[in-house]
Amino acid sequence: MADPFTIIGGAVLGGLSALSGASSQNSARRAEQQRINRQFKYDKQVDQYNWDQTLRDYNFRLTENAVSRNNQENNLRYQEETFRRNYAFDLQIRDYEYNNQVRQFNESERIYGLQRGFNAQAAQLAYSNENRRYQELITSMAFDQQDMLVKMLQEEGQVQASGISGRSASKTLASAMAGYGRNQAILAESLLSASKDSAASRKQIDLDRYSADLNADARRMLTPLKAPAPMAPLAMPRATILDPSKPVRGPKPIKGTNTVPSANAFSVASNFLSTGLNAYQMFGGKFS
Repeated sequence: MADPFTIIGGAVLGGLSALSGASSQNSARRAEQQRINRQFKYDKQVDQYNWDQTLRDYNFRLTENAVSRNNQENNLRYQEETFRRNYAFDLQIRDYEYNNQVRQFNESERIYGLQRGFNAQAAQLAYSNENRRYQELITSMAFDQQDMLVKMLQEEGQVQASGISGRSASKTLASAMAGYGRNQAILAESLLSASKDSAASRKQIDLDRYSADLNADARRMLTPLKAPAPMAPLAMPRATILDPSKPVRGPKPIKGTNTVPSANAFSVASNFLSTGLNAYQMFGGKFS
């Protein structure tokens, strides 16, 4: 039969073993809980860092967009001002060129008027010269006619003074009259020819004046026309710069669960009784 002390000793040893196992289990659970706490603290720090970084990125994008809008506006306003100044300068050039053409046109009209006046004076002078030449020719023909008449009368007087009569006298007088008639016919023909020449000269004077007027008119400038105004500059289009969506914070980190079971007093007592029962059964189930 088993020694009671031996049985009690075995039970005590089993209880101590159970206590030692419970202590180790609790130590492992505490270590796991510490690890979980550290991991949870780290996860919260990482989550806060990521959220702060997200906010910084969001605010940076907002600032970047504001700077882009400001730069775009400054650039577009500079271009618009440049276009506006170029437009104003083009209008000044247009007015200057038009005014310069008007001055040239006025000068051309002044020269044209002077040329027309000169042509009229030249034609008038040519008319005067032609009229003087024609009158001198008429005067010369009148003198010639008078000389022919005097010559005929002289011949008639000579016939009468010579005492010739009868047919001889008649022939002489007839010959003188015929000569006078021929000379008159020649003089009349010369006068008609001179009149035609004078009319032709006047017509040529008119043609020369007309040609000179045409040449003067051909050198005239056309009436200046003002060029169309350049197109006024339009406002530059503004690009749309979208701001990023406001960030939304995701779910917060969740603290992990300690999966290591804890050893309580009931489990230790249970282990102790179990150990004692095992010892009792090992040593025969009774004391002696």
